[in-house]
Amino acid sequence: MQQLWARIEAALERIAPEVAAAMPPGATDGQIRAAEAAMGVQLPPDVRESYRCHDGLPGVLIGLHTALHPLDAMVDDWRERSVDAGDPPWDERAEDGVIRRDVAWSAGWIPFISIGNGDVICIDLDPPTPQRRGQIIDWSHEGWRAGYEAAGLREFLEAFAADLEADRYRADETRRAWDGSGLPLVMLKD
Repeated sequence: MQQLWARIEAALERIAPEVAAAMPPGATDGQIRAAEAAMGVQLPPDVRESYRCHDGLPGVLIGLHTALHPLDAMVDDWRERSVDAGDPPWDERAEDGVIRRDVAWSAGWIPFISIGNGDVICIDLDPPTPQRRGQIIDWSHEGWRAGYEAAGLREFLEAFAADLEADRYRADETRRAWDGSGLPLVMLKD
């Protein structure tokens, strides 16, 4: 995971040096354990290792999504959504073996990126089969449905790094990050 983050850092240094310089340090093991305890989960090794590298990624839109949550925002987002955990789905959906279809929201879906409209990208710790634990899913508030994104965080971030390296992102100096940092917004090119 360190090599993957080194690729992301190098690409951001080229695209938006200000953003690269403002990347937060990694979370401590204690901070990771505290987040896990707050949510009652154990994060997969690739997620823990990623957060040891950087605790979030402000000012960078990953794909059409917002920035990677720092751990405290992950926990806050999870807490806000956990009130809906276990609710039945709004419609009858056939089990597909990829994502649980018997609930509208699972407490085992750990949001780590917001899409900004109520939708989130989640680490799936409650899949229908144990082999899929840690997969990345895209949950939509419209119809309360989830779709498959990647086998895990490593694969998800590898695709992001490849897009950065392929010059598919740009820094928009006219739009600043909404987090109050004043950083330019790094986003996909039109």
